[in-house]
Amino acid sequence: MAWLAEWHAWLNDLLADPAAVAWLFVGGLGLLTFIVSFLLLSIFPTLSNPLKGRIRTLVKNDGPSEPKADQLDRAQRLVERLGRGLTPKDATKRERMAAKLIQAGYRSPHALRLFLGSKIAGMGVLLVLAALVILITSPLPPNIAMIYISLALVVGLMGPEMWVNQQLKRRQGAIRQALPDALDLLVVCSEAGLGLNAAIQRVALEIEVQHVDLAQEFKLAMLQMSVGMDTGYALRQMVDRTGLPEMRSLVSTLDQAIRFGTSITSTLRSYSDEMRETRLQRAQEEAAKVGVKMLIPIAVCMLPAILVITIAPIVLKLMGNF
Repeated sequence: MAWLAEWHAWLNDLLADPAAVAWLFVGGLGLLTFIVSFLLLSIFPTLSNPLKGRIRTLVKNDGPSEPKADQLDRAQRLVERLGRGLTPKDATKRERMAAKLIQAGYRSPHALRLFLGSKIAGMGVLLVLAALVILITSPLPPNIAMIYISLALVVGLMGPEMWVNQQLKRRQGAIRQALPDALDLLVVCSEAGLGLNAAIQRVALEIEVQHVDLAQEFKLAMLQMSVGMDTGYALRQMVDRTGLPEMRSLVSTLDQAIRFGTSITSTLRSYSDEMRETRLQRAQEEAAKVGVKMLIPIAVCMLPAILVITIAPIVLKLMGNF
């Protein structure tokens, strides 16, 4: 870590020089001016090219509308344009990022560019806010100003990633919670004489209000089957869109039942019982962790108050005696 110490010493020497700080301030102000100008020209393209704005107005009024302009508003198009240059060239990395966004519930073809562009937009907006805070609270030490700028850049860069991870956990938890109830309904529909496709369609309609995420996955699988996609492949696509091990086990079980001609009803019933047992065990595991998790709030909040109540009178009496 010697290089880190050298870099820190160099940064301290640089910030200690008033001329260097002045040049850094001028450079930062120029960069901020460039970013603001670029954003304004991207949002209002007619400022830089009035002819282009006139042509766009005529095409919009007289011709068919552009699909991209119909789907995304101006701010989204700007963010997508910013993220276009950050799209990975490697197909494997790009597919991995797109799969993560799909599992989080963002299926739009523009989702990857919007996700990458939101990082740049977030850094730019937070950098402007940090600059405003520095100007308002001036005079501010250079070290504190650099900390504000660094925090703005880090939060702007990592904020969209944390948001996507949070949405992914929420969606997977909702699907995992809804899966046993959906399996019970599939068992009922299968016992009533419906086939697997018709049963999935019926269950999707029944759970649409209470379990939206799972209903959307069932509907999308039914749409794929209705256009001629193989049932097993459509179910495997649903596994890729959710990323849940429980869904993968269910699809594997159904695929084997369809391939070997066994009863789908008994397969669904046994797997539904297993899912309910798994959910009960997960709830018991979370309940067992409550005692350990409560130690920190008790030690931080309740224990000091108890110590003050029990020890403070004795301490006061001793102080009075001395």
